[in-house]
Amino acid sequence: MSPKFSALLILIILEKAGSSVTPVVTFNPNWDKIFLYESLTMTCNVRSPIPADMSYTWYKDNNQIHTWQSSVIERATTYNSGNYRCKGTNTEISDSVRLDVINDYLILQSPLYVHEGDNVTLRCHYHPGYSEGQTIFYKDDTVIRHLGSDPELNIYNISLAGSKEYKCTKKLPHFEYSGEASIPMKELFATPEIKVTPFPVMEGDNVTVTCHTNVSPYRPETELQFSFYKAEQNVQRFGSSDQYGFQSAKLENSGKYYCEVSGRMIVKRSKELNIEINELFTQSEIIMTPNEMIEGENMTLTCHTERSQLIPDTGLEFAFYRDGQNVQEFSLSNQYEVQSAETKHSGSYSCKVRSSTKKITRSSKELYIQIQELYSQPEIEMIPDLDIERNQTILTCNTIVMRNDIELQFGFYKNGQKLQEFGSSHQYVIPSTQLEDPGNYYCEVRSSRNGVKKRSEELTVGQQGVFQGGIQNMIRLILSGLLLITCFLFIFYHIKFIKSLEPASKGPTSP
Repeated sequence: MSPKFSALLILIILEKAGSSVTPVVTFNPNWDKIFLYESLTMTCNVRSPIPADMSYTWYKDNNQIHTWQSSVIERATTYNSGNYRCKGTNTEISDSVRLDVINDYLILQSPLYVHEGDNVTLRCHYHPGYSEGQTIFYKDDTVIRHLGSDPELNIYNISLAGSKEYKCTKKLPHFEYSGEASIPMKELFATPEIKVTPFPVMEGDNVTVTCHTNVSPYRPETELQFSFYKAEQNVQRFGSSDQYGFQSAKLENSGKYYCEVSGRMIVKRSKELNIEINELFTQSEIIMTPNEMIEGENMTLTCHTERSQLIPDTGLEFAFYRDGQNVQEFSLSNQYEVQSAETKHSGSYSCKVRSSTKKITRSSKELYIQIQELYSQPEIEMIPDLDIERNQTILTCNTIVMRNDIELQFGFYKNGQKLQEFGSSHQYVIPSTQLEDPGNYYCEVRSSRNGVKKRSEELTVGQQGVFQGGIQNMIRLILSGLLLITCFLFIFYHIKFIKSLEPASKGPTSP
């Protein structure tokens, strides 16, 4: 850094908590070493506008020395060597800077503040009044510029690795002098740290990832660019924002994130931060109680899930579906009940869970539920009474029992009026008086175990016992009668035919 650049260091500050600032000590000329009897001005710089009543306090080696903003050292002596700090009214105290006053023939001067990325000028300075000779510059005892008349060495875009020992020599006809210097390098900005808010992160949260770094208080004008990565993939290109975010976080947003900061051709990368998106609640599961369902029993379906222990009071709502159709809207209850289940309630059931406050929804797998029948749908049939004199007709209520432990009861109706109370008999005898009065007959069957009741279709009976509505039953009876007569005639004629084949009996033989 050339001495001309030193004026740009004026009014530099480091902002801390609240309105507190830290002043900066600058030298003019901007060298960390000077010869005996050379002059130098030290200034305590505070951000403008400076209050009119601002006062300053200077310290040398922790001892208070004066109270001016600037101090001019005329004809410096070795007594002026030391560590200097300053403080303004209501400000923090500045960082310490070192001034060395050298009594020698040759010194290697470097700027007071050097940051990575700077273009730095080193000056191989010969004591005033002596003639200068050829200059050689070294870095770690290796020649980097050989024999030149220029006493300054320019280092471009210096890196932290460049903070090493430098040396210069001046060759005169009969003498050689040398001076050494190490460059106390400062970071232009700190290695970034990636942070996430909120923490911990729950699914549905609006997440902000921040790339945090501090710019050197001596380079507050430095413009930085920020970039973000997830699993080595760039998710936000370099830009002025130090934040990256996503709305309504999902589980797939989990991963290892890091950021990069770029400024003045310097790029620094943060450590990785594993951001885990925590579930508000686990995958839902639909459970049936009891495990097997028989018609007539009460069925309870439960939509089971577990809330995150991080937020155990998460409000949840539940809904239920059968064959994809909603059977219970979202509510606070995680149960769906069916009273006295029927076979029509069989199907594929599923449930959904959603957060009351965040747009998070999870669906369970489907559970197929088969409601087992106790007995089949009853059928009412007519059986004519073989006793023609009584002129009676018998109705039977037929069903198929699916379980051996089921006891059934039967009831009969005519035109909606009960003819026979529920009982164990599945038959009803129609009196002859009723046969003269046509009507619609049906039967009901119920289980004594849980009261499941099923009804047959209606059967219409006309006058004289003719079933107008049960033609198929009548046809079956007629065909059965014809078949019986045919079998009887076949047997009769078969026997008669066999007998006709037997030989005629012979009389006694005469002697």
